[in-house]
Amino acid sequence: MARLVSVATFKDPRLQAGIDVRTNPTQAAAHWLRRDIVRGVFEPLERLKVEQLTKFYNVGHSPVREAILLVSASGLVVHEHQKGYRVAGISSTDYADLIDIYQRTYHLALTMAVERGDEDWEERVVLALHRSMKIRKVMTDAEPEDRELWQYAYKNLHNEILSGCGSPLLMGIVGDLGDRAERYVNLCADMATDRERDSHAEHRVIVDAIVAGDVDHLNVLLDRFFETGEPMRVSIRASLAALENKPRRRRAGSAATQSTAA
Repeated sequence: MARLVSVATFKDPRLQAGIDVRTNPTQAAAHWLRRDIVRGVFEPLERLKVEQLTKFYNVGHSPVREAILLVSASGLVVHEHQKGYRVAGISSTDYADLIDIYQRTYHLALTMAVERGDEDWEERVVLALHRSMKIRKVMTDAEPEDRELWQYAYKNLHNEILSGCGSPLLMGIVGDLGDRAERYVNLCADMATDRERDSHAEHRVIVDAIVAGDVDHLNVLLDRFFETGEPMRVSIRASLAALENKPRRRRAGSAATQSTAA
């Protein structure tokens, strides 16, 4: 099976987060590296070598070094003393902790958003919902750019929903945890468990509750939203258990040595 292509090769401008690599190569490289780790272009525990990444992303050494440091703050990259940086590993223990804290912090941010959000926030949420419903849900890597467009729409809607909390600190925490949870989906999930799920309909009723200002009903809907994703989480836990019971084998090589972003 061929390696996934880098997000740096995608043509839709929405997938570049509004960053111009010519004027801000560090932010561009950080965005590409973060998304490529989440998407599975780089494998768990893969060594991140500056020289290889400069060729992979076609940017300078300094932007790559700074990008690695930026992404390491998210928990997607770890530093080993005297060995440099690696992609963070995965484990059943980490996944269980991650999902628990992600759901708790999401509930907190959503409750604060309803308490603090104003009409401008509600309008942004409704607009984000409208835009997301125009994007086709894609649950296969056979269409990598379309898959990333769906992830972009999904993440943008949830970011707008939580933005009403008014806390950049909390938004950063939930965002980092969400990216780490998404990475587990991309690496370990049985996508068939989620393919028939009507995410657009689930989002619509959540946004309706937001506009109505019904916090209690909103929390019930959020619990139901998380519960609907449980079959996928079961498949992730099963994949992790199988990996942890499997003898380790030497990896064939890194993404950066096998392909180069356009």
